[in-house]
Amino acid sequence: MVGALERQTLPADRFDVVIVDNASPDDTPVRIAALVAESPLRIRSLVETKRGPAATRNTGWRSSASPLVAFIDDDCVPEPGWLAAGFAALDADERIGVVQGHTDKPAGSVLGDWTLWRHVSGPTPYFEGLNIFYRRDALERTGGFDEEIGNYGEDAALGWAVLEAGWQRDYAADAIAYHDVEERGVRYHLRTGLLDRNVARIAKRHPQFRRDAFWQPWAFRRENAAFTIALAGLLLTPWRRSALLLVLPYVRLRLPPRGHPRRSRFLFERVAVDAAQFAGMRMGSLRYRLAVL
Repeated sequence: MVGALERQTLPADRFDVVIVDNASPDDTPVRIAALVAESPLRIRSLVETKRGPAATRNTGWRSSASPLVAFIDDDCVPEPGWLAAGFAALDADERIGVVQGHTDKPAGSVLGDWTLWRHVSGPTPYFEGLNIFYRRDALERTGGFDEEIGNYGEDAALGWAVLEAGWQRDYAADAIAYHDVEERGVRYHLRTGLLDRNVARIAKRHPQFRRDAFWQPWAFRRENAAFTIALAGLLLTPWRRSALLLVLPYVRLRLPPRGHPRRSRFLFERVAVDAAQFAGMRMGSLRYRLAVL
């Protein structure tokens, strides 16, 4: 990623680079030190011991005095025109506080059942922090990324806080970055499903997020609603057999296509992940007193 920053069309004397290591237990600090020593860019390396991307990103922007701030994750590779395009969008109008860049997977990527990557091809309600630009004044006015969330939704919370503070948003199609394609496996998605509790928190504090991001005002995703209805059907079946029909819409929605090499197992994994999301959302709904599926 540092090599891609060295190839930016924006002259190197017009930007600084801050690398924040989230207290990695491996040889990451040694590798970062080597990059700093070898790169022609002005790079500073910092360590943030508080876990999660919220604190890590906040440490980065607060260590700089730049009026414009670009965020990119270490699993993303920006195109040479990335910085210039993002900063140009912010410079176009002083009322713009946040600009999303275009994020895609590398060409020729092979996708599996539980592949993780991000696709941003326009303004989204999630304000994905992996490729995004902020005006420093907007960050200071809102306090930056929500460290109480820490991970999973901290970037969405910041984006909506900036808009609620009176700033406008934009999207820079030429601020292109490619996100690594990673096969994380079902266990990762199970853990992430429990973090859906943060969705209720964001929806409670930022009502427009609920209107823009939710499938329906009462359900975050279509499969969340179908899973809840199916679960209700299973619980009612001992008293009314016809209630079992409530499971069919969920099965129809989540059943992998014919010919899938592990169709039955993948369906079971989907059910497990949907159950984790259901549990996470229930925890969030109770904690933040917001009735959502």
